[in-house]
Amino acid sequence: MSNSKALQRQEYILDLLERNGVVAPKKLAEKLNVSVWTIRRDLKDLESRGVLKRNYGAARLVQPVDPSCRLMERASFEVSAEMNMEAKRLIGQAAARLVQPRERVALAGGTTTLEVAKAIRRMGFRGKVVTNALDIALEMSEAPDIHVICTGGDVQPRYRTLVGSVTERMLKMHYFDVAIVGVSGVSIEHGFTVNSPVDAAALELMVKHSCRTILVADCTKFGRVSFASFNPPAQIDYMVTNAPLPEEYVAYLQDLNVKLVIADQNG
Repeated sequence: MSNSKALQRQEYILDLLERNGVVAPKKLAEKLNVSVWTIRRDLKDLESRGVLKRNYGAARLVQPVDPSCRLMERASFEVSAEMNMEAKRLIGQAAARLVQPRERVALAGGTTTLEVAKAIRRMGFRGKVVTNALDIALEMSEAPDIHVICTGGDVQPRYRTLVGSVTERMLKMHYFDVAIVGVSGVSIEHGFTVNSPVDAAALELMVKHSCRTILVADCTKFGRVSFASFNPPAQIDYMVTNAPLPEEYVAYLQDLNVKLVIADQNG
């Protein structure tokens, strides 16, 4: 498992780069209360992933030169929530139908998984839900028959999730019947990706500790690459999306033994 503190520092560095375009190691070290050498290791790691370029005592944000990568911008929760809402609602309904009564559900943060949470609540689900998402915890907390457990951890305001060592320690202590996880990108070349490396660490634990896993993503996410690699440590059982996919992506999922579910437009 990746070091959570390093991932959180790198998340902060990336946010600062997106705002300012350039960062200085010394100022970062002072702000984060770590050594300059620690910051330089973080910058080296980010540079190895093609996110930034180091030169002359500073680091600058770069864009991928490979046009096939199509790296997605890391939109905030508010921006993401306004995009493809009808598609996300349909996906939420379809994914909720794959959940059985009395199951123990791990539900990751995201705008699409929030729609899954709403659908689960509407269908009268009874059982336990463990989540690292503030919005999902609030959404489900008023349902009398749902026992909601929030992981705790460091708040990541951009995505309204809880992350870090506390989150990961809690997830390691629990096992689930099903994990429901949203992904920000699906690429034949680059696999599954999400917006944040610290979120990826939590999602991988949810999958590892679940009997089965459901991925949710609207059709615009296919052929796209987000910032952080998400490497599921166990079999993915279902991919739920809102429209038929190109043949190459159908074949890609079949090769991974993932069952493709297209949300019913009348659902």
